[in-house]
Amino acid sequence: MNLRAYTNTGFVFEKWTTASGELVSTSSSFTFTKGEGHEKLIANYVFAPDAPVEPADPATIMYYQLTLNATEGGSVSGGGRYLAGKEITLSAYCNDKFDFDGWYDSDGGLLSKSTSYKYTTTDKHRTLTGRFVFNPDSPKEPSEPTLKPKHNINVVANEGGSVNISQTRLQEGESVTLRAYYNTGYVFDGWYLNGELYTKLQEFSYTVSNQSVQNFEARFLFDPDSPNEPNMPTSTNHAFFLMNKVTVPGAMVKYPIYLSNVRTIGDMTFQLTFPEELKPDLTSVEMSGKAERYSVSCSAVDDTTYVFSLIGGQVPAGNAAVLVFTVPVPEKTSTGKNYQIKINQVSLTEEDGSTITASTRNGRISVYKLGDTNGDDEVNSADVLNIVTVALQKPTEIFIEEVSDMNDDEEFSSADVLGIVNIALNEE
Repeated sequence: MNLRAYTNTGFVFEKWTTASGELVSTSSSFTFTKGEGHEKLIANYVFAPDAPVEPADPATIMYYQLTLNATEGGSVSGGGRYLAGKEITLSAYCNDKFDFDGWYDSDGGLLSKSTSYKYTTTDKHRTLTGRFVFNPDSPKEPSEPTLKPKHNINVVANEGGSVNISQTRLQEGESVTLRAYYNTGYVFDGWYLNGELYTKLQEFSYTVSNQSVQNFEARFLFDPDSPNEPNMPTSTNHAFFLMNKVTVPGAMVKYPIYLSNVRTIGDMTFQLTFPEELKPDLTSVEMSGKAERYSVSCSAVDDTTYVFSLIGGQVPAGNAAVLVFTVPVPEKTSTGKNYQIKINQVSLTEEDGSTITASTRNGRISVYKLGDTNGDDEVNSADVLNIVTVALQKPTEIFIEEVSDMNDDEEFSSADVLGIVNIALNEE
């Protein structure tokens, strides 16, 4: 879930904490992963009479539901929740001995006769119907649409700001809006795609290409004379953050440790604590290109806690993984659970020899049964219905992609439906 704190006049945002005072985030806007049981988060503010009032939230976006119905004789796709003014393609598929009659609005008005209709969304919830007519001489047309492949968009930001993206997995040709917000004392440098400058615009619309993964990074430059934006964090220059990974029992998870730093740093140490069920393979540690010059050592504090020391190298300002290691997930690992990985006791050395710390964000490895598309820890008819809905490109409330792609082809189709049906039958 996305959480955001808003600052009143005379105050500045300081941090999010738990009820016991444990630091959760220093960013006023961040994504929080819900754990088990009741949880309470507290937004902390400090009195600053000279702080300006926070402007209205620029990221407030309204989505409108487009519902598609089909009469007997065919099927339709393209419905979902969209921004107003977005051009989308609606598709109609005729069954054997049926012809497509047209797209009609809720008042019965004809909008188009084309089976592939370019429709511009409005600022209202709307329902459209694809009508089909019986024609015994009509040749057979497959009723199941041919789906375009979906691709992942990975978006990160360095410590100078934050980013917002509405979706991270889209079909080729679909568009998504990316936004960047700079922190106090920083200016926006640009969006970089796979390491190359893509645009200097803070907000832009990107049409998904045929690359399997598209990596965007929002970069920010330290500039103490830049305008103040009071709703962004200012308390730290460096940050370590862990990822949230989703997997299944029996898998080997590649788990990265990310560092975001605005100045060059040298030696560093940090402590990682793992759950007893998921312990790392410390022989599998791999250094990234950002930290390949370091000598790495690891010492165990106890069965689940380890101290990592990186000595002898330097990391330039930026945002990237420092090291990656493998976490084996045993076949008997309990499913339907989140296993937290914690990072703390961070120490960094800067170029001038000073020793500082950094902010941290913990991570999780969530373990689900293969085929549990809705995360209820069962594989049954509800999961079959869920994967069928997604394969037909229709919206669904909950869908866990990582445990639903049965043949690892990065698409959701009849092959995945069949795989989940087989698992559900065996479960029953």
